[in-house]
Amino acid sequence: MSSDKHISGVDDATAIEDADVAVAEATVPYADHLAVELLGELSDFTDQEPLYAATGAVIAVGLVLRDAKTIRAGTRMLASHLLATALRGVVKHLVDRTRPDAAVRNGHYHMGSGERYERDFNSFPSGHTAGAVAVARAFSREYPRQAPLALASAAASGAAQVIRCSHYPSDVVVGAGIGALAEVGIDRLMRWSSRY
Repeated sequence: MSSDKHISGVDDATAIEDADVAVAEATVPYADHLAVELLGELSDFTDQEPLYAATGAVIAVGLVLRDAKTIRAGTRMLASHLLATALRGVVKHLVDRTRPDAAVRNGHYHMGSGERYERDFNSFPSGHTAGAVAVARAFSREYPRQAPLALASAAASGAAQVIRCSHYPSDVVVGAGIGALAEVGIDRLMRWSSRY
């Protein structure tokens, strides 16, 4: 996907939006490269359905092995992902934002109150990143020695969304914040419920 178009509609944008659009204009020529497409395919493992399958698999392994720690890890992962997905969905319905690939393709950027539900207008925030961060942090609660790898995988998924022109950097940052917030909420709920 190459384009010599300059994106319009950013005249009254914030400095963050200006930076996001500049990143989109810089990365879009590489979006069709094989390495970027492969990275995008790998990052799709952090989409909703694969993450639900992974969390379910962790719970199933824990049940088969009768390992309470693994069951607890899977439960944390599933609950954190569910909450992150719900929070991300609320924000996506409140905000319309043109995805980077669509902004470059059409030559126009828009961010405003949520009125549209098409893919091209639901860039904000990154759901892949929200889910990946929530699940990685939840897994790390039970397996802290694996935290660097889990969190690096979530960070790579977020970076891939920018490189493949599906999201702006600020979409990824907000998605990561939503994922972290969801996981902290679930952790507190689990700690509270374990007292009773």
